[in-house]
Amino acid sequence: MFGIFLVVLGGIFWAFSGVLAEYLFKNHFSVEWVSFYRLLLTGLILIAISFRKSRMKLFKNRSHIISLVIFGLLGLFSTQYSYFKAISYTDAGTATMIQYSAPLMIMIIVCLRNKVLPRFNESLALVLIIAGLFLLATGGDFKSLNLNLNGLLWATFAAFGIVFYSLCARDIIIRYGLFFIMGWASLIGALALFIILGGNLVHYDFIPNLYLAQAGIILIGTIGAFCLYLKGVEYIGALKASMIACVEPVAAALMSFLFLGTTYTLLDILGFAFIVISVILNAKR
Repeated sequence: MFGIFLVVLGGIFWAFSGVLAEYLFKNHFSVEWVSFYRLLLTGLILIAISFRKSRMKLFKNRSHIISLVIFGLLGLFSTQYSYFKAISYTDAGTATMIQYSAPLMIMIIVCLRNKVLPRFNESLALVLIIAGLFLLATGGDFKSLNLNLNGLLWATFAAFGIVFYSLCARDIIIRYGLFFIMGWASLIGALALFIILGGNLVHYDFIPNLYLAQAGIILIGTIGAFCLYLKGVEYIGALKASMIACVEPVAAALMSFLFLGTTYTLLDILGFAFIVISVILNAKR
């Protein structure tokens, strides 16, 4: 039970970061500002937590450095930035739900790579996630687009980012540790965003509740969520944890509704349910 509690709490913390980001965007904070400081400060904290001299051997291996840079840019940075962009166009619940299509994308890629057909559960999950995304995007009407197209595209990019780092960064994470690699990848992502912006970050006056929201994204929604989830995995295993983690999109939608006044139609909720069921079916495999 303790492991389940940790995983559930970790999922809620992850969802909390999306809701806090939505709160900041509604108060006219830019996606770039929130993303940059999340990446920068998360990177520094995770490196400090996980630093060991033995891990510095990473920087003596050119292929591992290349893998780290690619992971930082195409995996972590693209995922986090795209996710926040999706929230800025839609809301935390919807963006998180769409991002949860990533496990199905991974399943398709693995099946193609191994030249095997998906099993019944996997095929059903794929049908459900397509139906769920259709309901979110159109409200059930083929002739209309109910969801902001930019939000749909950015959330899909975020899902592809998850696919990329789930499949392409396993070796260096296993070798050097998740926190250490995530820390350096976060710093690489922050540097990339800084260069893209030409060093021009918007300055905001200090407003305590808004800066506390940013701190919550970093400490609770990122670092806290990672620690709780991974500790929970030690108790109950990755399979059960991945299924229980489906609490994240549900929690994001619920908190967005309760605290930010976001409204959802019955078809939106049905679309959410299809996506959650599809992830559970895929996790069972």
